[in-house]
Amino acid sequence: IHNRYRRWKLEAPVEPWFKPLAYALILLRENGVPSVFYPDLYGASYEDSGENGETCRVDMPVINQLDRLILARQRFAHGIQTLFFDHPNCIAFSRSGTEENPGCVVVLSNGDDGEKTLLLGDNYANKTWRDFLGNRSEHVVTNDQGEATFFCNAGSVSVWVIEDV
Repeated sequence: IHNRYRRWKLEAPVEPWFKPLAYALILLRENGVPSVFYPDLYGASYEDSGENGETCRVDMPVINQLDRLILARQRFAHGIQTLFFDHPNCIAFSRSGTEENPGCVVVLSNGDDGEKTLLLGDNYANKTWRDFLGNRSEHVVTNDQGEATFFCNAGSVSVWVIEDV
C-alpha cells in the first residue's frame, strides 16, 4: 500500500480485493509498521489534470474492513508472533496475547479458500474462536492441546479471536 495519490508518476496500483490482506500484514504482524493511507480509511474524491491537460475525476473508495483491522490491532495484536508461511497462496500467523490483551490467529489467502491447522498450546485448549471480521460465520474450537483448523475465504483474510473477548 503506497501513500500516493492517483495520477502521480510513482503510483503503484494495488487491486482492491488485496488491500485488506496487505493491511492485515501491516497492522497485525509484530514487525508491521502501523501506517494507513488516509483515503483508504475515509475515502477521497477529487479532480486532477493529466500531462495532456485533460481533467480527470479520481474516486478512492474506503477499503472494506480497514476500520475493523485497526480495531483488531488495538485489541488483539499482542504478544509473541508465530508464522505459518508454508504455502504459496495461504499463510497464517498467530499472536500469543498477553495477560492484559488477548491474541489472535490471522489466515490469509490470495487464491482459493484457505485453511491452516495450528497448534497454539495449552493456554488455548478448548477455546471457541470467531472471525472478528465476520467473513466466516462458523466457530472454531481448539482441542485439549490448543490445536484447531482456522479458515479464510478465497482472496480474503480472517482474524480469529476467542469468542468471549
